[in-house]
Amino acid sequence: MTDESWPMVEVAVFRLFDELAGKGTPQHVAIGPRLADLGWSDIEAEYPVEACELLFRAQGRSLALTDCLDRVMLAELAGVLDERVDHVLLPDLARGHVPGSNQGQVSGIVLGPLEGRLMVPVSGPMGTVSLGVVDTSRLHGERLDTFDASAFWTRVSGPLDATLVEASAQWNQAVAAAQRALATELVALAEQALHIAVEHVSVRVQFGGPIGSFQSPRHALADASAVLAGARALLGESWRYGGQLSAVTAKSAAGRAHRAVSDVALQVCGAIGLTAEHDLHRYVTRGFQLDALCGSHDQLESFLGEQLFETYGPGCALPAVVTWAN
Repeated sequence: MTDESWPMVEVAVFRLFDELAGKGTPQHVAIGPRLADLGWSDIEAEYPVEACELLFRAQGRSLALTDCLDRVMLAELAGVLDERVDHVLLPDLARGHVPGSNQGQVSGIVLGPLEGRLMVPVSGPMGTVSLGVVDTSRLHGERLDTFDASAFWTRVSGPLDATLVEASAQWNQAVAAAQRALATELVALAEQALHIAVEHVSVRVQFGGPIGSFQSPRHALADASAVLAGARALLGESWRYGGQLSAVTAKSAAGRAHRAVSDVALQVCGAIGLTAEHDLHRYVTRGFQLDALCGSHDQLESFLGEQLFETYGPGCALPAVVTWAN
């Protein structure tokens, strides 16, 4: 719960992210110093959940590029770190949320340019994960040609020469935090796309009236809004109660909701929604790209299905994804 000062915090954070987005930088801005100017450490101490959620809501709304995801994951890994780390190596897109690095080779993705000290997760036997820190000057980085041309992602490869520490639990917590954060950004992107579509059908006139007065676009937008509302509700419960299963579910639902909203928004906006001059494509392409990080909605839905069939037999209760408070 927040107090009456929270709306002022939200306004300040939204203004900050809008300013960063307005600069048009293709790199991920280190946001720590800018947040320090807002007294962010005190805000996080008092509202740890709300503060984290706000950052990614603002990032999705503004389309800013920052190192917020690294910050969230590194906070979960702080207990196993004994040296400075700048970035976390994320799994290759095809591997979902499973690290791609092995005992001898680094493989994965960095958000932004390759620089500083890199935390590398390494897959081990039986699903275990170890962590090591590598100087990026010893690695090779190649900028990815991504679906969202405004984003800067780097594919990283090279030799793994680091002391490894077994940290499966901490890594799983970091991935869950990342999935929850990405789900928040996806929902914010979908909300912006839906807002653009609703505005368009309200002013675009066909056959003597706004196209939003016709049943087909109204029903399509209503269905998309309902899917988005469901994803938003799951996400809210995931932020409230935490947990790895709820994070997977929240990100899967957010990715599917973004896809549903994007499909409808592009349909009702027509050809103008596909042009570079129109804002809609920015929220669509950014969302499609973010959905691929730490498991796309298709990958995570398959993962959830496998977990249910492998763990819960006939006659057994399914696991609780959401717990409703009385």
